[in-house]
Amino acid sequence: MKQTFLSFLFLILSIVVFSQADEIMEIRKLYKETQDNKSTYKKLTQDDFENSSEGGELTAFKDSKEVRLIKAKYYGHMGQSESEYYYLNNKICFIFRKDFSYNMPPTQPDYDDNKTTLKESRYYFWGGKMIRWITPDGKYMDTKSIEFVEKSAEQLEWASELLEMVN
Repeated sequence: MKQTFLSFLFLILSIVVFSQADEIMEIRKLYKETQDNKSTYKKLTQDDFENSSEGGELTAFKDSKEVRLIKAKYYGHMGQSESEYYYLNNKICFIFRKDFSYNMPPTQPDYDDNKTTLKESRYYFWGGKMIRWITPDGKYMDTKSIEFVEKSAEQLEWASELLEMVN
């Protein structure tokens, strides 16, 4: 009985793991397809002064039907962020975010571009849910952690707002 239960548990866990691996592969295919076809998409750029202290810019890439990619660049006093939001059927699938931190404001004499640090994060979504978050240090966040749940809600909401802004 115990061996049957363990076999069943292993089977269920394998399905979940393989299922997520398949979803990640589909997201990576979408990313590559979008990058490969980006030059054929209609490109629309607009300023966004509402969501950053120093302003920002949104660039949407649309195929014949929908937005496939939004690039968002925001400037701040001590850094900037650059994010790419990949969509399919008006649902977010992947976010690649880069955060640059300056050693001091660029207007200061001791500002040194070589001292700017970069942190990258990756967020994967499937079926309207975040399924993976890779932190700047390469850590895979536990999908059951409170931090993961909060970050998921935050990213889903922002991706939806961005889509509304460019449509």
